[in-house]
Amino acid sequence: MKGEWGGQRGVALVVVLTAVAVLSVAVAEFSYNTKIHVGMTHHAQREVQAYFAARSGIMLALFTLEAKEVVDKVLGMYASFLGGMNTQQIEIWRAIEPLCQGFSSGKFSLYGMDLMDFHGLDGLGMPEGQEFSCEVGLEDGKINLNGVNNTADKQSLYTQLRGLFMQQFASDAYNENERKVDEVIAAIIDWADPDDNKTQVEQGIVIESQGGAGEGGGRYSKYGYKVKNAKYDTVEELRYVDGVTDGIYCLLKDKVTVYNTEKLNVNAADLEVIKGLVCAHLADAGKLLCNPQLRASGLPAPIDIVGEYFEMCRQVKNKMFTPPFSSAKSFVSFFGKLSAFLGEELPLDTAALEKKVGTHGRVWRVTAKGKSGNVERSITAVLDTSTGKISYWRE
Repeated sequence: MKGEWGGQRGVALVVVLTAVAVLSVAVAEFSYNTKIHVGMTHHAQREVQAYFAARSGIMLALFTLEAKEVVDKVLGMYASFLGGMNTQQIEIWRAIEPLCQGFSSGKFSLYGMDLMDFHGLDGLGMPEGQEFSCEVGLEDGKINLNGVNNTADKQSLYTQLRGLFMQQFASDAYNENERKVDEVIAAIIDWADPDDNKTQVEQGIVIESQGGAGEGGGRYSKYGYKVKNAKYDTVEELRYVDGVTDGIYCLLKDKVTVYNTEKLNVNAADLEVIKGLVCAHLADAGKLLCNPQLRASGLPAPIDIVGEYFEMCRQVKNKMFTPPFSSAKSFVSFFGKLSAFLGEELPLDTAALEKKVGTHGRVWRVTAKGKSGNVERSITAVLDTSTGKISYWRE
């Protein structure tokens, strides 16, 4: 009898231990799932906070760009205390980045000097652990791929692209072959122009031949795509154009645009684009100044040296929120200093160059980044101030 009860007590113990083990596993799983859900909820909260921080930055930047006239009036009030500064010579868009920083931190500073501290006041400054920042770029400082409305526009686009390509002429990407460069540029133009004629380049002149690129797109398409015969929607479309390799795309992607810009803004254009444009307007006697073979041998071309001074001038002016050049004429006259390398007057076609460049902008790309803890969100928008419409929005 005693042995029988001892056996029952052993079974009960096993049952209890098994139940405790099962419950322990269930409790551990429940605890783990709860921890995961709490973490996901916390992350989702951070996502929302980061998104609206970025949204604050993008709206602040867009408002400043759209309300330039109001900002000019406000600056005009302060200009009276600064000896009557001409506010028209102030590029408001360059002040947007420090402005966003000030609204994010509640502290406004300029050139390392603290101007105003509103930290702690309602409506200014982000909560601890949160911040936002803005970056503003001028699309008018890029080559417009959609500038193919007529033969003159196509010739202008060809000149700008060829000048940029020839800065890299010694590179293996182009096999030191000017004809290949012209073929690639013709293909880029032909993709966007609205007609069915095939675009070709002969001796530096853009021409149209009858018959188009052929049924199925011919050699002016890749991956089975036909020639679009319509304007580029995105810069990424360049990848579909025949002859545009990965190397060529990487060269172009940050230097071209598809938006409604006019003349190339020399105050914001990439330095390589500027140098290429100047070199494209030199007569043969000045081509030595832009010789890419010098770079291949490890020596700077004269245009590179002048370009360094040019960029230094732009950087100083930009820090003062003023345009480096007030007109196309002042830009062209700056590059007249290249004559020092020739010992004679620079063979620059100033009239043609002035027609292709400008100093005003109307299309801006704004990127705002919001951060909450270790979570970041970004929003990018392109604003066309000539129409007041947002041409692009991506979150």
